[in-house]
Amino acid sequence: MRKTATTVRCVPRCGFDRTEVRGVDLDLIDAADELELLRALQGWFAARGIADAVYDLDVDNNGFFAIINDEVYDEEWGSPIL
Repeated sequence: MRKTATTVRCVPRCGFDRTEVRGVDLDLIDAADELELLRALQGWFAARGIADAVYDLDVDNNGFFAIINDEVYDEEWGSPIL
């Protein structure tokens, strides 16, 4: 079983002021499915003491992305994606 570093795009749920698209780096098993991605992302936020961050997951032409509750943007996490 091989793990791959994957950057997951995190977009704000509503897009209030101070929110932006950010990236989170996760180590995922090759060919991880949506449930595995969700669990890894929830664990990543939980390890940083940020509860209930992930609202939902979705997919577009660039792959999976996470929809993040806007309240989470009060904390420092991830890297801004320009």
